[in-house]
Amino acid sequence: MTLAKAIENFDAERINKVSLERKIEWISQLDRKIHTEILAPRGEKYFDGYSVETSLETDLKAPDSHGEIYTLYLNMKMDYMNGEIGRFNNSTMLFNRMFKEMHDAINRATPVSQKTKIKAGDILV
Repeated sequence: MTLAKAIENFDAERINKVSLERKIEWISQLDRKIHTEILAPRGEKYFDGYSVETSLETDLKAPDSHGEIYTLYLNMKMDYMNGEIGRFNNSTMLFNRMFKEMHDAINRATPVSQKTKIKAGDILV
């Protein structure tokens, strides 16, 4: 999924006045999380995020099969920003479920790099 498609999907789902810059910032936050928690241990190179100068045709980090995660994340951020706590809690629950499903799917498809150190208590394995 591209940056443009993620923004288009969010805009089609919910009427909003969130600026393009803010949407890109939120998507960048999510892709940093995906990179740090899932992809970096599998050997993916450094990721610095997106800005308004980033091409809207840039491919995002989540697999296309889990592209809905961007809409869920943007909904969650907008609900929080608007102080809609009930909606925020629901959005957070849906986002967390999708993030776990995506993480599990990537775990099944791609092994962790040999160079990754896993901490077990005070011991690095």
